[in-house]
Amino acid sequence: MSESGTAPGVTFSVEMGPSNPRLRIQIGDRSIPVEIRPDQANQLALSLLAASAVCSPGHPRPQEGERIEPVHLPVIGWQTGSLSASRLPVMVAHLLGGAQLVLRFSVDQAIACASALHSVGESLRSRPPAA
Repeated sequence: MSESGTAPGVTFSVEMGPSNPRLRIQIGDRSIPVEIRPDQANQLALSLLAASAVCSPGHPRPQEGERIEPVHLPVIGWQTGSLSASRLPVMVAHLLGGAQLVLRFSVDQAIACASALHSVGESLRSRPPAA
């Protein structure tokens, strides 16, 4: 075991199985394929992003054995731009814990999302906090 408690040589990947995604856990020379449904992939992805955030330095860690549930993911930064070939708007959300989500929008979705987020921000800025 390493100092972090993680077995050396453990890697994870996702591939397509015969009909559903397959999580592959590699431990040294041993490969463990685990077929998962799309809804399970969603749950696992959100839980892993939550684990990355709640186990970040400076964040209170959950107790050993405590289940880590999907949470609101704190955005610590973002970038915007467009994909050169398709000319579609993208936003990269930098999350607490180091994950980066690249979100691709249609032009209309990007404009609507920016407008809605701006409206929410303005309404929260002008409203006093609830007591």
